[in-house]
Amino acid sequence: MVIKQPFNYSPKNQNRTLHIYLPNDYDASAERYPVMYFFDGHNLFRDEWATYGTCWGLADFLRRWEKQVIVVAPECDRQGNGRLREYAPYDMEIPPFGFFCGQGRRVMEWMLGELKPHIDRTYPTMPFRETTAIAGSSMGGLMSRFAVLRYNPWI
Repeated sequence: MVIKQPFNYSPKNQNRTLHIYLPNDYDASAERYPVMYFFDGHNLFRDEWATYGTCWGLADFLRRWEKQVIVVAPECDRQGNGRLREYAPYDMEIPPFGFFCGQGRRVMEWMLGELKPHIDRTYPTMPFRETTAIAGSSMGGLMSRFAVLRYNPWI
């Protein structure tokens, strides 16, 4: 089951839509689940939500996968080059789009300081570092790598 709900994105004081995948047995289970955070939530689950009309098909995969997880995927700023700014972990030049003051640190501080605690309070998660993952593609992949390198205490 995929639910969509608004959540305050405090760096811009605006609501962002969260796409949350809940496991098949969620309603009937007392189990606690690991959580995967993905960037670009609108592109993961349904074609009609995806930027270019084709989603990743993640819900179909997760329904068949034997390991049950919760997926939390906020949408990014989809206006103009907002996604590039948000998913740039540092200031950078991205030809042909130009120079961007990267907001990636603010995005990660929001995810770690506000979003993850909210998810852990609201859903039956396993809130530990070892049971939390992050993923994305393209700029979302860059942000995932940045998150692991910057916020992983083992490195």
